[in-house]
Amino acid sequence: MTFLRATAVAAILAAAGGAQAQTTTITFDPLEQPGYLSSVFPSYSEGGYNFDSSFLGLLSSPRQSSLAYAGSAGLGATALSTTTLSRADGAAFSLSSISLADFVSWPGPYDVTFVGHQVGGGTVTQTFSLNGSHAFSNYTFTGFDNLLSASWKEGVFHTFQVDNIAASVSPVPEPATYGMLLGGLGLLAFLRRRKNAA
Repeated sequence: MTFLRATAVAAILAAAGGAQAQTTTITFDPLEQPGYLSSVFPSYSEGGYNFDSSFLGLLSSPRQSSLAYAGSAGLGATALSTTTLSRADGAAFSLSSISLADFVSWPGPYDVTFVGHQVGGGTVTQTFSLNGSHAFSNYTFTGFDNLLSASWKEGVFHTFQVDNIAASVSPVPEPATYGMLLGGLGLLAFLRRRKNAA
């Protein structure tokens, strides 16, 4: 009886652990290029995620020869552009962290606001304060879950770049996972009924 109970519990735990979130860190490494100037383009894709820009477009991070270089490749955008992040397959996703650095700005600190557009129509916002440094700093998102997209806007006098975006999507469980879960629950119910009958 103890062996059967242990088997049932193991099946339930295996089913629960079988559908874990798949985390991707978007590094923008393919955008790093030689030279002083950035390239301008309307969209970018990496790791199953798409970045689209309104207005004039996205900007790649130049290499060390530029004052805008922040220590690694990053993604910027032209002044007043809104950048929108979404999954290429349309699935919901979560954001846990991001690195931010100044791109080309007037001196001094400024705020950057991110808006998450959630499944079902809700939104979540979070504002991070940048100190105007050309070095990436890490920031943590809170509540940016179940998103269809996330967006952020460049300012007029302050533009910034993003790097190391940690995003995750929960995979759809396979039929075998559901079978394991139902089998384990059924076995526990059977053992409980047998115990009550005895």
